[in-house]
Amino acid sequence: MRHVGSGFKKAAAEADVVVTSYALIVRDHREFAEVEWDGIVLDEAQAIKNPDTHAARAIRALGVRRRLALTGTPIENGVADIWSLEEFLNPGLLGDRKSFADRFVKPLATDPCSAQGKKLRRALEPFVLRRLKSDPAVAGELGEKREIREYCALAPAERAEYERALADYRAGERRQGDIFALLTRLKLACDGFDGEAVSGGKVDRLVELVETIFENGESVLIFSQYAKVGEALKKMLERRFAQPIAFLHGGLSAAQREEQIALFDGTAGPAAFVLSLRAGGFGLNLTKATHVIHFDRWWNPAVEGQATDRAHRIGQEKTVFVHVFVTEGTVEERVEEILERKESLAGLLKDGEKLWNAIGLADA
Repeated sequence: MRHVGSGFKKAAAEADVVVTSYALIVRDHREFAEVEWDGIVLDEAQAIKNPDTHAARAIRALGVRRRLALTGTPIENGVADIWSLEEFLNPGLLGDRKSFADRFVKPLATDPCSAQGKKLRRALEPFVLRRLKSDPAVAGELGEKREIREYCALAPAERAEYERALADYRAGERRQGDIFALLTRLKLACDGFDGEAVSGGKVDRLVELVETIFENGESVLIFSQYAKVGEALKKMLERRFAQPIAFLHGGLSAAQREEQIALFDGTAGPAAFVLSLRAGGFGLNLTKATHVIHFDRWWNPAVEGQATDRAHRIGQEKTVFVHVFVTEGTVEERVEEILERKESLAGLLKDGEKLWNAIGLADA
């Protein structure tokens, strides 16, 4: 039951712990501000990576003395994310945004291995606890993870659409926002999506992989950033393998979401689960799968990593194979370069290891 107004203050005073969402903190910020909280714990704290969002502002305004932030992805977009997290945990520790950008963001964008990276790491170390998947206590409970690049070629029809998209952009007036529309069109061409169905080089390779995975008695998670591509993949796989395929996307209700998870987990024998990257990237334990396929690339390696960790998590005793699809000679190769650079920046807090859980603690 959701309490509002004076009812919320009374209910909070009678409770030891209050669990809420970022959305409700924004919506009911006045009620939250009227309560004298002893502490605040943020789960999935990357939600406040942008200090200008309503959620980040509402949370900072609470003025709680004891603060804890849990996140598996302290750096999602860039080093600036660190400033926002620490401004919540330790206000003023890293200076103001402009000085932080001058001292760290700009130099590290040019050279992720510069001396400034070491300085930033030293400043953060006293406030960060972390558990790595390589730690002996964790590694003994977790199987290996192996990443495989699956390089695919555009089929003639997809190549024609790709070139047509470029030609239309070059011939247009190039209004604001057109570049984003172009990127989406190019990436959908790489996916072989024609508005209703999927075909082409990626799809052919996907079918081959799923066929081999099923023959080996294993299961697979298939991620796409586009819900409409995911729906087309689901229908194609159901026709090809004559079995129901679970599909999870952001438009499902909580009950429908649970139905799709149950369909995947409850399938006797090998199964495939198609998920939109954002909707299926966290909060799920899908260790039935031993293969993960990223059908197209998100701009953020941390988001992809979270998606992969739906299968590669505690309880997974087998090796997880991560198949990353890249269409050769297209924008996807450029995205690959951007992701590699971002992974180098994320290494600031990892010392080269895969960070599993970073916890920042402060008494403000």
